[in-house]
This record gives sequence, C-alpha cells and structure tokens, in this order.
Amino acid sequence: MAEHLRVALAGCGGLGRAHARNVEAMEGVRLVAVCDAVRESAVQLAAQLESGPKPYADHRAMLAAEKPDAVLVVTPNHTHARISTDAALAGAHVFCEKPMALTVRDCDTMIRAAEQSGVFLMVGYVRRFQAAYMEMKRRVDRGDIGEITLAHAVRLGAGAPGGVGGWQTRKEQYGGMFSMYSHELDQLAWLAGEIRAVNAVMKFGEDPANEIEESIFIGIEFASGAIGALSSSRVYPVNSYELGVAGTGGALKLEEPGGPITFARHGKKSAAIEAPGNNGLADEIAHFAGCIQRGEAPRSDGRDGRRVVAVAMAAHESARAGTRVEVPMMA
Repeated sequence: MAEHLRVALAGCGGLGRAHARNVEAMEGVRLVAVCDAVRESAVQLAAQLESGPKPYADHRAMLAAEKPDAVLVVTPNHTHARISTDAALAGAHVFCEKPMALTVRDCDTMIRAAEQSGVFLMVGYVRRFQAAYMEMKRRVDRGDIGEITLAHAVRLGAGAPGGVGGWQTRKEQYGGMFSMYSHELDQLAWLAGEIRAVNAVMKFGEDPANEIEESIFIGIEFASGAIGALSSSRVYPVNSYELGVAGTGGALKLEEPGGPITFARHGKKSAAIEAPGNNGLADEIAHFAGCIQRGEAPRSDGRDGRRVVAVAMAAHESARAGTRVEVPMMA
C-alpha cells in the first residue's frame, strides 16, 4: 500500500460532504476523488477540499482511473449494491452507508464480491461508534444486567420523506422506512443478539405519490429466547426516542442519542450514567481506515448490514401477510 491510504467518495450530498471533511482531517489518508451523478456537486465539493480530489460523474470511470484503496459509498439507497460491488471487484475496500441495500439478495452479492476480492466491507452504523451506545454495549457484555430478556426501540417523528427529486418517496429507490430505523434494528441485534422472527403491522398514508409506509410496529423474537419491539413513524407529531434493554439483573435505557443512560438493578434506585461526547461519524471512518491499515475486520461488517435488511424485509412480509415471519439467515 502507498504511503497514504487513497480514498474515493461516491455521493456528494450532505452526509458525503461530512465524510469527506473527516477524511481530510485524518493522518495517513488522502481523498483522491469524489463522484456524484450530478457532476456539478462533485466539482463543487472538490473545489472546497484542500486535498484537491478529482471530480467524477461516473463511479466506474473513477475506479478505473484512480484505482483507490478504499471507497466510501454515500449515495441513494438503490445504488449502494451496484457501486459497492463494482468497487469491491475493482479491489477497493468498501464503506457503505446504511441501509446496506434494498434486498437481501443484493446484500449477499455485495458480501460475495468483497470476499472474492479479499477486501473489507463495512456498513455505516454510526451508533456503534457513539459513546453512549458503546457504554451500553460494554455494560451488557460485562453482564451488568444479567441475561437479556427484553429489548426495545422507539423512533417517532422524523417528518415526511423527501430527498432530491423526491427519491425517498419511491419504494424502488428508498426501500422503506427501514432506511430511517435501521440504526435501531442494528442496535437491538448488537445488544440482544440475532433476531429469529418478527410479527409486524404497518400503515401507509393517503398520498398516492408516497410509496413508503408512514408507520411500522415490529414485534421481535431473538434467537436467545428474549423478546422485543421496534416502533417507528414519520408522522408522529412529537419526536420520541428510546432504546432499552433489560435482563435478569436490571435494565439500561437511553432517551437521547447522546445520553445520559439510565441504569437500574431490580429493586434498586436507578442511576444516570454520563458518557463523554464524541464525533461518531469521524470515529467510524477512522475505524474503517485503521482496519485497512492494520488488516483487522471492521466492527460493523456486511453480515451486520445484511441482518438489518433481512429483518426489515421479513417485517414487510409479516405486515402484508398478517402472520409471523422467520428471518432468513446467511449460510
């Protein structure tokens, strides 16, 4: 590998620009190219960055010309699989924003491409790099609340979908509300283990131009025997958030992404745990680069991304059929 890790960016929207600036601030890493289907967006971003990355409008042209060590995929959901697979088969390590893809089949294709090429595939579950969530995970793994019996998440009130050209209202481009609540699904599995089956209900709105559900409630069965639930809605008029996990010895609850964490043992008074603030977006990209440099597997890989998509697809099937649906596992 060259003296610097050569990174390219696909997707120059708001999140892509944030990732680009975080890369710019890292030692031993250089942003060599930026790409966007709207070429002017790539040109504008390139002009704002000190490293002077070359702008492109086509990711395949970028891969062929620049041969980057790694690619950050921060594009609309329906393009993740194609760009990530092309990058992996070109020999580049891949960081793909959530959700990993819109179908389990596409997730499997991405995973196989990375394995075939011997490159890392990381999915951007930034909660795993934010201090409060990391502290919850540490305490669960340490056994502070005993054997997990229950885990739940609530994310309500994000507002109507939009995106450039309204792409977030189209099922074939956005997929569904799991684009929003995939962080919560990932956290539930991260804290409580594999999800075995779901039983869901969902509701659509009255706007025929919006193909995405407005609300979904998912009942969850974990492989361990624990149970759980996820509630998510775009139209709930008051923002509401909660992540909780309970066990035989107590419980942990987070009501704001930054904390504090409420910790209580059964029969004892609860206590507030403060977690130091950090820049999760910067830390996850630093982790990705460090994994490549050290040859270590990333904290959130393709199988983690696939799990979330598989659970969301099972939830959609359950809501349509009105029955319990098992989650397909990867062999």
